Amino acid sequence: GGHVNPAVTFGAFIGGNISLVRSVLYWIAQLLGAVIACLLLRFATGGLETSAFSLSSGVSVWNAVVLEIVITFGLVYTVYATALDPKKGNIGIIAPIVIGFIVGANILVAGAFDGASMNPAVSFGPAVVSWTWTNH
Repeated sequence: GGHVNPAVTFGAFIGGNISLVRSVLYWIAQLLGAVIACLLLRFATGGLETSAFSLSSGVSVWNAVVLEIVITFGLVYTVYATALDPKKGNIGIIAPIVIGFIVGANILVAGAFDGASMNPAVSFGPAVVSWTWTNH
């Protein structure tokens, strides 16, 4: 199967589930897909700006970086433990609901501070299309 999150692809590579070559190809496809999606969104909305996440007032760039590392690690760990780990046993049956719960929890925790991206491609696509690299 494939994944749409470069962080999950990195976790799968570190865990030995996919090769380096396949990981790089996935990363290229994921980032290119994010850029194309934002270009299509800009076209479909008549040229409106496709801005990405922004920081709340009082949140520094370093606060946001640490927060994103923590919540993205939580997501990747959950995906690996429930869906990718070859020693997971029968727990893979509940992987979709558990992954959904961790995404929801991460949004509740970090959404108000930095948007809770958890996906580098989601931040990269709008930044490229709008050419806005502030706090990226």
